[in-house]
Amino acid sequence: MGHCFLEEKAELVALCSLPGITRRQIGELLTLFGSPAGAWDAVRGGYSSCVSSGDRSSDWQARSLDLDPERHIKFLEARGIPTVVRGERGYPRLLEEINDPPFSIFYRGRLPDQGIKCIAVVGSRKATQYGIEAAEWIARALARAGLCVVSGAAYGIDSAAHRGALMASGLTAAVLGCGPDVVYPRSNGGLLSDIALKGCILSEYPPGIKPLKYHFPARNRLIAGMSLGVVVVEASATSGALLTTDFALSEGREVFAVPGQVFSKNSEGTNALIRNGAGLVGSVEDILEELDVAGEITLPLEIAPEQLTAEERKSLDALAAGPRDAMEIAGKAGLAVGEALSLLSRMEVAGLVRRGPGGRYHLTSQSTRK
Repeated sequence: MGHCFLEEKAELVALCSLPGITRRQIGELLTLFGSPAGAWDAVRGGYSSCVSSGDRSSDWQARSLDLDPERHIKFLEARGIPTVVRGERGYPRLLEEINDPPFSIFYRGRLPDQGIKCIAVVGSRKATQYGIEAAEWIARALARAGLCVVSGAAYGIDSAAHRGALMASGLTAAVLGCGPDVVYPRSNGGLLSDIALKGCILSEYPPGIKPLKYHFPARNRLIAGMSLGVVVVEASATSGALLTTDFALSEGREVFAVPGQVFSKNSEGTNALIRNGAGLVGSVEDILEELDVAGEITLPLEIAPEQLTAEERKSLDALAAGPRDAMEIAGKAGLAVGEALSLLSRMEVAGLVRRGPGGRYHLTSQSTRK
């Protein structure tokens, strides 16, 4: 994007905010009319029918007559949804290098700084307990290593990846297939709020745009595009997560896969990726070394067995027979409820326990190895 485009950021964002407009149509308008301001004037004058049907062009014209570009940007910022356009400082550097980058990004929270390296963690919506624990474990360690964990905020592996990064007080970015203000899926409202507060929610779609089916393949190209590599944790042979790896490979990014159980349909896609040359993830160091960032970062150690306090051991022992809530754990371990909650929080961050439905905690595979 040239310098004149930066000077006309407001018009470019306004173009991207027109109802139903596509990247291709925006590109055609810019080519035909020379600049965002020229394209915006053409829309206002009713001359955009050359790139769209008459009805859609009329809709755009009606919208443009009610929208002042400069005021529109200020209105979005007042709602906590700033924008960044290609060529502008703050636009994700790697994303700008892909074949089809978005003209503008609408976001909530704070975009990763230019010096922060990003890596995507994606996988099945219908994840198994193994997949969820693996995604949380990988994301937690990547976040501790100083990387930003990128995913799509979907059910299953995506949500687990975001949670893992947040557990480590690290950075995470959720790329949506709808407007950045739209809560989707609905049950992830709390998680999205946490991500917006401690990380970033971003989209190429303006506020209010619903999650349409064809938005998600386009969303996947952004997940891959802003990342050094993509880690797949559980994916069936037809999983949408594999589209993200296709985008990654087409842009020369690395692809990794966590090996899965041979009898699980959810592992057919990941095991096929490994068979076809994807990096096998046996530890997070496998990812960091392949990306050549291991020498730059020191990974904090997980809690070693000898570092467990007597109270933490009692809490883990209380879970040996199965999931329990904090009050039950406190009673079994002879602790006050507040003390038990504090210990459980520390052990959850360390990956030793996980809180499930109903606030009941259970042991993770990592704690059973200690």
